[in-house]
Amino acid sequence: MNRTIAFTAFVAAALLLSFAACDDSGTRPGDEIIFPDKDVSYMAHVQPFFDLRCANYGCHEDQTRAGNLSLTSYVAMTERPGIIIPRDPESSLLLQKIDGRLPHPINVPIIINQNQLTGIRTWITEGALNN
Repeated sequence: MNRTIAFTAFVAAALLLSFAACDDSGTRPGDEIIFPDKDVSYMAHVQPFFDLRCANYGCHEDQTRAGNLSLTSYVAMTERPGIIIPRDPESSLLLQKIDGRLPHPINVPIIINQNQLTGIRTWITEGALNN
């Protein structure tokens, strides 16, 4: 009888923990990357965003280089002219792709929240520094 009670308690605790782990907030992996309003850092904000959203296998990583673009490093990203135009976010092809002004060639939704979009725009406006 004690085994039944112990087992029941274990199952109940496991269920409670699993429900507590469920996240119904609508957040996605990567939403924890929050860009500041100014002084955006490539290393602290932009590259971690790219690592989670863009620079993964089969997309904008060094092997596949979808669209002939790698977003795995500052050097890789800036080797292609026009992707980033420092201080001119509206002319930068990267921003035009992620904000939807230019279509993404593969029918893959670009997962970016407003803070991240604004943050990348701010980083480019601030000079797109490798900081």
